[in-house]
Amino acid sequence: MFWACEEEQETDATPPTVAITHPDPLSSVSEITSVTCIATDNDSVQTVELWIDSMAMGIFDSISPYELPWNTVPYPDSSEHIITVRAEDLNNNISDSEPVIVTVNNSTSHPQAVNIISIVYTLADMTITFEQSTDSDFFSYELLRSGSEEGNKNSLGIFSSINDTVIHIMNFDPLTAAWYWIRTADIHGYTSTGSGYYILDDPPLPVTLDPVVFLDSLFVINWSRNTEDDFHSYSVFESLNPTMSSAVEVFQSTDSIITEFNHFEIEESQYRYYQVVVKDYWGLMSASNIEMGTSWILFNETYGDFSYDYGRCVLQTLDEGYIVAGNTSTVGNSFSNVLLVKTDVKGNQEWIKSITFSATDRGNAVTEGSDGGFIVVGNTISENDGSQDVLLLKTDGIGTVEWHQAYGTNQDEIGNSVYPAADGGYIICGQAVSANTGFNFAYLIKVDGSGNESWSRTFGADANDYGYSVIQANDGGYAIAGMTRSSGDSDGDAWLIKTDNDGQQEWSQTYGGDGTESARAIQQTVDGGFILLGHTNSFGSGNNDAFLVKTDAAGNQQWSQTYGGTATDHGRSVDQTDDGGYIISGYTDSFGTNGFDFWLIKTDIEGNLEWHETYTDYGDDRGLWGQQTVDGGYVITGYSDSNSNSVPDVVLVKTDHLGNTD
Repeated sequence: MFWACEEEQETDATPPTVAITHPDPLSSVSEITSVTCIATDNDSVQTVELWIDSMAMGIFDSISPYELPWNTVPYPDSSEHIITVRAEDLNNNISDSEPVIVTVNNSTSHPQAVNIISIVYTLADMTITFEQSTDSDFFSYELLRSGSEEGNKNSLGIFSSINDTVIHIMNFDPLTAAWYWIRTADIHGYTSTGSGYYILDDPPLPVTLDPVVFLDSLFVINWSRNTEDDFHSYSVFESLNPTMSSAVEVFQSTDSIITEFNHFEIEESQYRYYQVVVKDYWGLMSASNIEMGTSWILFNETYGDFSYDYGRCVLQTLDEGYIVAGNTSTVGNSFSNVLLVKTDVKGNQEWIKSITFSATDRGNAVTEGSDGGFIVVGNTISENDGSQDVLLLKTDGIGTVEWHQAYGTNQDEIGNSVYPAADGGYIICGQAVSANTGFNFAYLIKVDGSGNESWSRTFGADANDYGYSVIQANDGGYAIAGMTRSSGDSDGDAWLIKTDNDGQQEWSQTYGGDGTESARAIQQTVDGGFILLGHTNSFGSGNNDAFLVKTDAAGNQQWSQTYGGTATDHGRSVDQTDDGGYIISGYTDSFGTNGFDFWLIKTDIEGNLEWHETYTDYGDDRGLWGQQTVDGGYVITGYSDSNSNSVPDVVLVKTDHLGNTD
């Protein structure tokens, strides 16, 4: 037996050494902070452990280089914390590092916010497109919705793919205001919310309504197309008022391609107002501009195949067109020819005639024959003695002369007015120079249907007297309007002469003041009296004013009215209108543009002004005759030199019942 004695080993009681290398003292830390350290031992380091604020975190590392991840997310921003690392060797010897004090700052640790790029929707779904996150620690997107910008945000879903930046939802109502956001989360639990995107369905884009065209008893209504995805319908509304009050739907279409509606059975002389309303799928609507449709025939036309052209009288013909009589010349108002212009109802020239019998011929008035031809009165140069004679000519319906007659002596005679007589002939009035006194007298001539003179009468001639307009009265006699210096005031008064059917004077009346008055037109009124129109400088506002006189059947003045401004204003024709009032045609220097303008005046039955309008432009523009048309509007003719060569053209203006031409 052997006994042996083994040397006793010495126990290791030396602890390891440990020092923190990161983070630096007094530095800021955020998110997952890597705490690194150096640990050594005379034998071997078993583990290092992270302690925060004297509390073991349960975070170990056993392999050098030692790295301990510390999640700072749960700690408040700006809070200070003490980091220590405890090292332990294989003999369970331990030691702690020197403490390192740090401050948590996660204020910049949130993920980059992403914003919604667009939200579009169809009838079936809503598509939300947003920016893609660029964060490496991305975790998820979350779609949020609220009824207000500051309201509670409700989650509509969480999406974990970083590439999933288009979201489709079906639970939406674009008619209810809503805000949408994208909330981005990272793996540390930090979140950021992008800018809100507001959705409330806008009304559809309004369409543009084109001017309404009247064509063959229909209104052609066109508008631009609405191309939006949620289009539902077009509705065309019609109203009698420009504000579209009491509008009625006259057309509807759910086809966005259909952008025209032909509105049939439109009566003439109408104004209608139209608007197109676009409706979308959600019930929102937008209205177009308002356009007026008019079935009135309106125009402002000039005519003249020659140089100097004057329109002196207009008549609406049986075919509802117009015949204008006047004169034309290549050298001015002298050496002229009779001018006839025939138009259709729209003012389109059908034919124009220059008619001559002497060196100077002029048409002053025109009437239509029962055969559709025309009777023109005016003046011509006598073949016998070179004086002026009354001219009466008859044409067929296309202006070809069928016959002509001249009436007069070796003195000057002028025909100013012609009127169809009940026996098929014609009554003419004008003026003639008295061989005895040298003054003018009013001249009345009765002819048969072929222009053969039946008789002639003269009135006045103690001074200058003129007959400007004649009609056959209800009793078969004749009424002449003119001016006299033989009766009444020597400066001239408006004059009304009444004769029997043989031209024998029954009575005469004068009207006026201390100045000069003249009556250029006459019409018998529905009450059996007479209405006279001319001008005055005794009454009114300016140098001359239009002068309207209403009489009873015996010529007794019932009332008079003047119209005008501070300049020169003349009334040339009058017509009693369907409403019992009067339409006055003439020219004015007080209203409108520079120089004389065509002038149309509408009055009530007592001569009170209802409205007045001027027409043409900057030159010498004179309206000489007008009347009410069969559609209830008005037509006026005359001449205008408001053109490029400043010489007169025949002008024909057609208006509606309020004097509008457009």
